[in-house]
Amino acid sequence: MYSAYWCPHCNDQKQLFGKKAVEELIIVECAKDGKNNQYKLCQEKGIEGFPSWEINNEIYSGTMSLNELAEMTNYDGDINFE
Repeated sequence: MYSAYWCPHCNDQKQLFGKKAVEELIIVECAKDGKNNQYKLCQEKGIEGFPSWEINNEIYSGTMSLNELAEMTNYDGDINFE
């Protein structure tokens, strides 16, 4: 997930995952003044909005439901998201 520390939509997205699951995400900080930022990578990838997702070499922008992300990534685990 491409994110910015100040982004309220990114915070909303993290809340959908929950504390334990969000720890499993690879979160790329794109804000130039963010901690451990990867600003150049975000620019190279053309990230313009947050959160953004890179799935199968495609960039998708916006908050996504867990079901949408599961379908897009061919997730085959439990989909009884609560």
